[in-house]
Formats: sequence, structure tokens, C-alpha cells
Amino acid sequence: MLIGQLIWRPALPGTELMRVLAPLAALAVALMGTGMALLARWLWHSTNKLQDTMQDLETTMVELQASEAQALHLAFHDVLTGLPNRALFNERFDQALARARRSAKIALLALDLDRFKHVNDTLGHHAGDALIRELASRLASIVREGDTVARLGGDEFAIMLSGQAATDVEAVCERILVEVRKPFEVLGSNAFVGISIGLVLAPQDGFERIDLMRKADIALYCAKGEGRDCYRVFTPAMEGTVRLRGTIEEELRAALRTGEDLRVFYQPQVGAAGLPVIGLEALVRWQPPIRGLVPPEQFIPVAEETGLISQLGEWVLRQACATSCSYPHLSIAVNLSPVQFRSSGFADRVIEIVLASGASPRGIELEVTESVLLDDDDVVREALSKLRIAGFRIALDDFGTGYSSLGYLRRFEVDKIKIDKSFIQHLGTAVESAAIVRAVVTLGRAMGLNVTAEGVETAEQKHLLSVAGCNEIQGCLFSRAVPDTDLPALLGSGILCQNAA
Repeated sequence: MLIGQLIWRPALPGTELMRVLAPLAALAVALMGTGMALLARWLWHSTNKLQDTMQDLETTMVELQASEAQALHLAFHDVLTGLPNRALFNERFDQALARARRSAKIALLALDLDRFKHVNDTLGHHAGDALIRELASRLASIVREGDTVARLGGDEFAIMLSGQAATDVEAVCERILVEVRKPFEVLGSNAFVGISIGLVLAPQDGFERIDLMRKADIALYCAKGEGRDCYRVFTPAMEGTVRLRGTIEEELRAALRTGEDLRVFYQPQVGAAGLPVIGLEALVRWQPPIRGLVPPEQFIPVAEETGLISQLGEWVLRQACATSCSYPHLSIAVNLSPVQFRSSGFADRVIEIVLASGASPRGIELEVTESVLLDDDDVVREALSKLRIAGFRIALDDFGTGYSSLGYLRRFEVDKIKIDKSFIQHLGTAVESAAIVRAVVTLGRAMGLNVTAEGVETAEQKHLLSVAGCNEIQGCLFSRAVPDTDLPALLGSGILCQNAA
């Protein structure tokens, strides 16, 4: 018989604990999940940022490397042309010379443009830059791949040729001259320049870069002194010529400072029809006490190259003006250098000097050479026009020796042409000289110009010129150039009139 039932329920602390902790555990799990999600998100962003940073760093490194390469390129290349500059050229030249000691041949060409300043002055510096770039392209197209063309600065270039015979190197020089003579199209205009080249060879002329470049410059200097637009190969004799030019420059500067040792001589110009003296040509003479008489063809080019020609020309003009005041019935001819003629404000300066002296511009004749008119630019045209308006007469000297053109005579309105003495010397012996003289005289008379013959030395030459219709005659047949102190006796002697008759 069931009396009762005993039920025992044991304590379950774990269950109670779970009941208490479960919410906390769930909250903890939730918090951990959230934390892990946030951590994962942070890590994802951090990774992306790190990747972006790495990419930025990589980009920066690339840019730095590019900048470094560009800086290195600019340090060794000319900005305008992209050619190697002086620094890179020197480095390559030194390396080539090191190889040359093992029997390799090296040729160095020093190049300088002729009349480049005129392009800048007339067309502007942008045109000059365009010409330089085109010249660089032409030079680079001539040389071989292993050779070096460099721009040293301004209009100065250098070329290094390796392993070529001397005849091949000179052939390269000829090709350069031909290429540069072609017109340069710049800013819609055609510009014409020339180039002078100095050539030196290694190892025969030396092994040191500085010495070889000096010798190349000497050869270049000689090329410019011998007419420009040509090349000259260095010879030891050239160094003596350069030293002489340096001495002449130094002594000429001293002479211009003191006014001593310089004189103006005058050669009479006589009417071809037997008339008396109608004019005098002023000719500068320089006679240092130690050196003795220096020929004009020796010191005038030095004066032009060193910038002394303007000072010398103005000094001669002042002396000629003083003579014109003493002999107002005579025309006094003064030679103008192309360099002097193109100096800034030249026409105004001439007018100022003549008026200040008390002489009349109508008594002064300005002689210019054809090279002054060659470019047919506004600077020349304006200067000549201003001088003619002021009353000066313009004579074209040495006519027939250069680019003689009927167009020049029309465009620049000269008053006189002077037949060069090289044609007069062969009158009576060379048929072509007589034909040229007759043609020039006929041309001059048809255009209403006076025609003067220079260098007349014989009575036969005088007779032929008179028959041809020449207006004026000048030469040793009548008188050599004499100092101003001898003019009164010369003009009053009657000898000139007798010879002219």
C-alpha cells in the first residue's frame, strides 16, 4: 500500500548560472562580433589605405626618377635644340681622346654662324631661336650616328667626328657649308646666313681637349677673317696670326684713346673730261712708332671684329668734316664699314657729327659696300633714307665684285657707283674687263648715276674710261693719297689738271 511519495529535486546551480550568464554571454558574443566586424572593417580600410599609400609612394618614386632623369638630361643637353651641351661634349671628347691615344682619329669642328645677329635684330629673337633649331636638325642629319653635334651657346656649335680620314672630314665641312647656305624659313620669312668652321685633328694636333678646342677656335677665327662662309684647317702659323691681331687690337685701342699715330690721307677724284679736282676720298692711315705703317687691310678687320670700328669711323668722319670746311667746293668721300653702318642710331650720329663740325652734309659723300645692301632690310633702308634726306650723297663702292644688282640701285637710290679697281687694272689687256666697264658705265648713265673708276694708273686706262663715258677717275695716275697738310700744294700745283687733260 502506497503510503506516500518522496520527491527529491537536487539543486542545479549550473542551470541557474546559465540562466544568469546566458544574456551576458549573448551580449558578450554580440559585442565580440561587433568588435570583430569593426576590426575587420578597419583592417580592410587600413589595407586599402596602405595599398593607396604604396601606390602613391610608387608613383612618387617614379616621378622622382623621372625628375632626376629630366634634371640629368637638362644638365647635359641644350634646352632649345636638345643637342648635347658643352658639359656633355667635353665629357665625350675626353673619352674619345683617351681612345685616340690608342691610334683612333678624332676631328673637332668649331662652328659659328655668320650674320646671325642680323636675323635677331630684324626678325626678332623668336626667329633666331627657330633658325637655331633648324640648323641643329641640319647638322645632325649630316654626321654619322656615333658622332656628336653640340650647341655650346648662342650660335656656337661643335662637332666631333671619329675614325674618319682628313679628306672625309673636309667633305663633311663642305656639306655643312652647302646646307647652311640654303634659306631658313622662320616665322613666314626666308633668312639667309652663312657659317664659318675651324677644323683641328687629333692626334696630329695634340691630345689635350682644352688645347685642341683653342686651336679649333683659332682656325675658326681665321675662317672669319678670310671672308667667312668657309672652313679652315688649323696650322701652327695661325697662332702667330692670332697673336699679331691681339697686338694690333691693343695698340689700336691706345691710338684711339690718345689720337696719336692715326692720320687721314686724301686721294683726289678728277673729272674724266679733263676737269680739275672735284672731290677727295678720305683714307685712314695708322703708323705706330715701333711697328711702322700698318696696312688698312690688316687693322680695319680687327677694328670691325672688336667693335672699335664705330669709334674709328667717327674719328675719320670728324677729320673729313674739318677738311670739308677748308675746301667747301670739293666733295669729301668717307667709307662706311658694314659693322659701323648697322650700329644703333648710326644715321643720327653721322648727322650730329657733321652738323656740329660746321660742314654741310651736301659736301660729304658716304661710301657703302654691297654687303650693306645685301639683306635689303628696313634698318638699312631707313638709315640710308634718313641720310639722303639730310643731304648726304650715297656711293656704292667696289661695284662688280659682289652681288651687284640693278635691284639694289633702284631700292636704295644710290647716287654713284664706283667700278672696282680689279676691272680697271686689266683694261686694254682683257676683253672681258673692258666689256664689264662699258656695261657698268652704260647702266649708271641710264639710271642717272655718276660713275667713278678707281685704281687708274695709266694714260691708256684713262682714255678708255673717258671713251666709255665714265664721269670721274681716281688713281695714282693723278696722285697717291696725301696728308691734309699737302693738299694746298697739290691742289694749287696744276699737275692734276695737266694729267686729267
